[in-house]
Amino acid sequence: MIRAGLRFLWRWARRAAFLVLAVELACFLVVTVLNMAIYGRTREGSRVVYDSCTLYASASGQRVTLNNKVSADAKQNRRIWFFGGSTTRNNEAEDGRTLPSLVARMLNAEGPESFTCENFAENSFTSLQDLRALQKALVERDERPDCIVFLDGANDASYFSLYRSVDAHEGYDKVRGLVESYWQSPLGLLKPLTAAYYASFTRELALRLIYAFAPLDPDSPLLAGLARAMGRRYDYAAETARGLGAGLVVFLQPLYWVEPPRPEIPEQELAARAGRFPGVRRNFALVYDAVEPVLAGRPYFVNLRHVLEQRDFPAYLPDGIHNTDQGREVLARAMLPGIRRALARAEAR
Repeated sequence: MIRAGLRFLWRWARRAAFLVLAVELACFLVVTVLNMAIYGRTREGSRVVYDSCTLYASASGQRVTLNNKVSADAKQNRRIWFFGGSTTRNNEAEDGRTLPSLVARMLNAEGPESFTCENFAENSFTSLQDLRALQKALVERDERPDCIVFLDGANDASYFSLYRSVDAHEGYDKVRGLVESYWQSPLGLLKPLTAAYYASFTRELALRLIYAFAPLDPDSPLLAGLARAMGRRYDYAAETARGLGAGLVVFLQPLYWVEPPRPEIPEQELAARAGRFPGVRRNFALVYDAVEPVLAGRPYFVNLRHVLEQRDFPAYLPDGIHNTDQGREVLARAMLPGIRRALARAEAR
């Protein structure tokens, strides 16, 4: 009887294990196909390495910025540090076509000051990680910036919608699971299995489905908490900048997903995708609608949400977040007045 019971349990254990593996394989295939459809490659994002300060950093290091200029008169030199996610790092662009490179070209064409722009942006970084990246740069660099620039919005909105957490970031669920799961239940003793669960494609696909189809609550205290948290982060950055004698400007970046629907836009592929995923547009817009009024009164804040809406040229890549060369040119031009004002405020102190 005992032997028969053990055989029965073993048979069903094997079936359960096979089912789990089959579901995981199916989810792996779905996630990979989605990555190909959205990003044009099998993996999401670019290769990163562990970084104890900012959690992770690009394996290729800091992005090169061109068009910088240094004057023989040190009083004429200005250094600008850029922080943000992939729309600032611009892996899709040549070195001379990144946002910091374009801003450097435009500022140095005006004179008489000479500008050196540095690109500290990392793919997928949120406002919280930008702040940590600023702290890291200040610890590791001897020179100090005259102006600090943040370009944010997309990643905060995206990862908040995906993980429903104020502190969410790329891989948030996986990292949190590794740190906390050991003590959450007796199963935490089986650390490799617990880690596999949080890193599984099954869980990733389930989260993506929630992200695409589960609407945020516009009256959620959590959503209001995200807006307050972003305000506090930038206020801290402003205090840091004042202590350095530098200016700060925070730009809320433009996104296709937060634009009002238009029957005719140059990126028709985007319009078709937005029609298939109305929940994504709604969630992005809800986060922006919550963040804008909180930041609106800050002297360092510049809202660029609407700067590309009246375009008659393709300004976005198929993901609706990253920009074409022409879109980046318009965005860089729109950033100049805010940077100039931030520099002037710093010099007036």
